Amino acid sequence: MQPGEPGVEEVRRLTEESAELEEKLEESMETSVHLSQASGKTLVLQQKLLDSQETVVQLQKQLLDSKEEQLRAVTTSVKTSVQETVKEEFKTYSSVVKSGQQQMTPVTPTNIVSVVKKVVEEEDRSRNIMVFGLLEGESEDLVKKVGDVMEKIGEKPRMEVCRVGKAKDGKPRPVKITLSSSLNVSQILSKSRCLGETAQYKTVFLSPDRSYEQRAEHRTLVVDLKRRKTAEPNKRHFICNGTVNSVEKTAAQL
Repeated sequence: MQPGEPGVEEVRRLTEESAELEEKLEESMETSVHLSQASGKTLVLQQKLLDSQETVVQLQKQLLDSKEEQLRAVTTSVKTSVQETVKEEFKTYSSVVKSGQQQMTPVTPTNIVSVVKKVVEEEDRSRNIMVFGLLEGESEDLVKKVGDVMEKIGEKPRMEVCRVGKAKDGKPRPVKITLSSSLNVSQILSKSRCLGETAQYKTVFLSPDRSYEQRAEHRTLVVDLKRRKTAEPNKRHFICNGTVNSVEKTAAQL
């Protein structure tokens, strides 16, 4: 070996160091590829997040539009009812004057406020359904109970539910269901008679949320309905539009 030339050991050492450097270079390149892929996934996730946020904003706008539409509908209903009531008051006033009677009910701001309050209460009740005969228990899941009843008649509405009245031993309190509109109420009530055909809900029935005066009128109709069923068992009797109706039973009903 000539002076100044590297020895065998030196060559081996340099070869090993070169191999180590190549291995580290490969690892560095693999890491760079992984980082690039992760960066791409991050951009995709960021785009999905932006799309999701845009969808949320659109849904919130639709919800606000819906609430504004409901508010306009309620306002229109109140205005119309007040106007009709005031017109009726003036008609009454006019007829009283023409007949020469002295006693009359004047149209005053107090009367108008009373009318508005009554209209608002009726509008609120028009979105409610009362459920009677639904078993009550401690720590009950009332939303699920009412939801099961709705599923029996093929409905799954958005609703708020609560028990009303004082608890009595052995007697379940009525349940008040509040829906988004009176149209939903009509749709559900039209299907509610199907509950009587099921063994589970045979004693459960649904009705509109009536005022005190309406409940008194309905009780009178029910008494008349029972009387007619006893007196004319060969006919089918039912309550519709505030009156008791009777029709001949079909051959299948006899």
